[in-house]
Parts: sequence; C-alpha cells; structure tokens
Amino acid sequence: MKSFLKLTFIPLVALFILACNKEGNSYKYGPFSIQNDTTALINGDMGNRIEKQFNNLMEDYPNIKLLNFGECPGSKNDEAMMDAAKIMANSGIKTHLPSDAIIESGAVDLFLAGKTRTREVGSKIGVHAWSSGNKSATDYAVGHEEHDLYINFYIFCGYSTEEAEELYYFIINAAGPDNMHYMTQEEIDEFNFIKP
Repeated sequence: MKSFLKLTFIPLVALFILACNKEGNSYKYGPFSIQNDTTALINGDMGNRIEKQFNNLMEDYPNIKLLNFGECPGSKNDEAMMDAAKIMANSGIKTHLPSDAIIESGAVDLFLAGKTRTREVGSKIGVHAWSSGNKSATDYAVGHEEHDLYINFYIFCGYSTEEAEELYYFIINAAGPDNMHYMTQEEIDEFNFIKP
C-alpha cells in the first residue's frame, strides 16, 4: 500500500509542477512561446504587459532571430505594443506569416517592425481604424496630432514620411473600429508589407 501511494503521489506532484511551470511561462511570456533556440511564435492578444513579456523572452532566449505569427487579433495597448516592436526591431528580429497566420489590428504593426518581413500564401492581414473610448481615428482631421503616434511608428519601421502617412490613412479608412478589412494582394504589394 505504501509503495502504491508513493507510485501514485510522485507522478501527481510532477504533473502539478509541470502545470504550474507552464502557467508561469504563459504569464512570463504572454502570447509568445518558443519554437526553438532562434525562433519564437506569437499567438493571441497583446496586453498591457507585452513589452515586459517580450523582454522576459529575450532575456531567457537571447538568440531569437525570427518571430512567426499565429492567430493574433491585436493589441489592447498600442503604445506598449509599439515599445515591444521597437525592441524587436532593434534586436534585428525578422517577422514571418505562415500560411495559416491571421494578424489583425496592432499585430499588423508588430509584423511591420520586422527586420525582414515574409509571408506565405493563405495568411491574412486585417486592418481597421483604432478607437479610444467613444472616438475613433477617423473622428480626427487629417494632420491632427492624434495620428502622430502611428505615423511616426511607420517611419520607424522604414517607411518615408509620405509612405507612412499613405499607409496609416489607408488603414484607418479601410474599416471602422468594429469591422476588419483583410488586405488584398495588391494592397499588400502597394504598401510594401513584404520586405525580404
């Protein structure tokens, strides 16, 4: 009986420790997970802690050079996402959309920060106007300072000022905050989303 309890109890404790560790990593890295020593995957929403979670990932896996995307509906805090994106860009990390990837909203901005940006046929890129409370991007006139955060971010990603403005105004006019426009291949080409 003693031996039976020992054989049952030890595996249960081990499973409990593994489960806690998995949840700890989920909290530590948020939507990021490790595929191998040089490749990470982002899958899911980006929350307010995205910058900290990305920093944790890079501390534990400093050789990450590629970020693959899964199903990423966007960000809950665009400024935090942009801070994480800038760290990623300054680390020289490439971004890639596998054929089953679906990126939307703020996840599109994270993708654009890649050193190189590649995409497989079948992946989807969804854009729309941002909203804050009861105001959306299109409630502000062209040239209003509320647009600067995004335009400056696209300039950081390598677009000229004119290209950044064209991309930004295309995005916010493509669909309202409660809708999503999935970019056509022509639009993806026009706005230079792919950068091998």
